[in-house]
Amino acid sequence: MTGLQIYAFIVLPLSIAAVGSAYAYFFVKSEERKRKIPPAE
Repeated sequence: MTGLQIYAFIVLPLSIAAVGSAYAYFFVKSEERKRKIPPAE
């Protein structure tokens, strides 16, 4: 494979998966943090 094919089929999908999983992880963590805050009375 050429360098471009390696980039297109390996590096690009891995980077997209890494960014997507990181975004989902931080989104879930922020949602959990919102739920853990007790309602102010």
